[in-house]
Amino acid sequence: MRYALLMICALTCLAACDDDTKVCDVDVRTELRANFRYVLNNVEKDTTMPKVTLYAFGKEDDSIYAKNPTSGIQFSLDRTADSSRFYFQTDSTRIADTLIFRYRRQPHFVSAGCGFATYFTLDTIIHTTNVLQSIQVRNHNVTTGNETNLTFHF
Repeated sequence: MRYALLMICALTCLAACDDDTKVCDVDVRTELRANFRYVLNNVEKDTTMPKVTLYAFGKEDDSIYAKNPTSGIQFSLDRTADSSRFYFQTDSTRIADTLIFRYRRQPHFVSAGCGFATYFTLDTIIHTTNVLQSIQVRNHNVTTGNETNLTFHF
């Protein structure tokens, strides 16, 4: 009986010391999220864009093409630089806008299995006004959460 009790205690201790550092089940992507709003006669409404094209200058291979109408978009900021520049076109018949984001980067420890994620704090947004009229910052902090950071006004 004593030997069985000792074995149960040993097995319980081994199960309690399971190594969770091998598995990462947390999303560590940090993506800037924006939704679209349209202003007509001083009335603002959520809207969709017919065919959005978005890519970072110098990284055209990582283009985002939304062929179906979309009410928002998410994209990644450069983790190795303090700014990112994007080509943004809402429809192939419209003139494209350029978006420049300046930000601060902070490494954020997630876990031993996941490592670090890069969090961003938006400082400055510069954009052309071909189609995009203004950008409202709703949340300066770009983290692994699913919150909307920006509202694009058309």
